[in-house]
Amino acid sequence: MGRRKRNQDLLREQCSRVTALLSLVEKSEAAIGRELGHSNASTLSRVREGKTFLDSETLARFGALDVRGLAVPNLHWVLTGTGAPILGKPGQKPAQVAALCQLASHGVATNKS
Repeated sequence: MGRRKRNQDLLREQCSRVTALLSLVEKSEAAIGRELGHSNASTLSRVREGKTFLDSETLARFGALDVRGLAVPNLHWVLTGTGAPILGKPGQKPAQVAALCQLASHGVATNKS
């Protein structure tokens, strides 16, 4: 039995959501890449281009990535597009987290254009 062909539309949508969240992280792409366990930023570049998606280990690290000290990425949203783009850390003000969610959602719309 052969490997199933990846849905290219879904790949682009998921990559767009990752890209939107990456734009909220206040670190260089190289620093984010290292935090995700990559020796260089080429994988993130390929994700931004919609050519590849994060493997499960990188995706798990991505889910713990700090978003402005307020939140972490919501992996359910990254994979499905359903729910809030980020999840607030305990004790954070909901209005600040909601503002970041709006920025991420706007980033996805911008990436599709």
